[in-house]
Amino acid sequence: MRTAKMSVDGREYLLCFSGRVIRNVTEKFGSLPAMYEAFGQEEQEKSLDAAVWVLSQMIQAGDRYAKLNGLENPGMLSFDDLYDLFDINDFTGIYSKIKETIRSGKQQTVTAVPDTSGGGGKNAAATPG
Repeated sequence: MRTAKMSVDGREYLLCFSGRVIRNVTEKFGSLPAMYEAFGQEEQEKSLDAAVWVLSQMIQAGDRYAKLNGLENPGMLSFDDLYDLFDINDFTGIYSKIKETIRSGKQQTVTAVPDTSGGGGKNAAATPG
């Protein structure tokens, strides 16, 4: 699951980029690339609206995820709650947290298992040439 944490008003909130958030984002913006375009609008208030809305979706999904997995979380913050806690100067931090949350699940771990049979594996034999 793609998650991150964000400190808001002294509390650590779990952010989650769940299937529900993806569905809500595509319903509102049309696509994920369109969401990123909304963040870059010339009118800063509209960019902030988009970012705060996405962040509120991620915080709500994070709280649901925490409850389903028995994790501690301070609860949900709505779009309106966040607007009372943030201002236009917080946009860069909000955008960074959104990107961090979306990208956190893209990190993949590959586990290589060494060949202990002594045969060198299936590619060890010389190819007839």
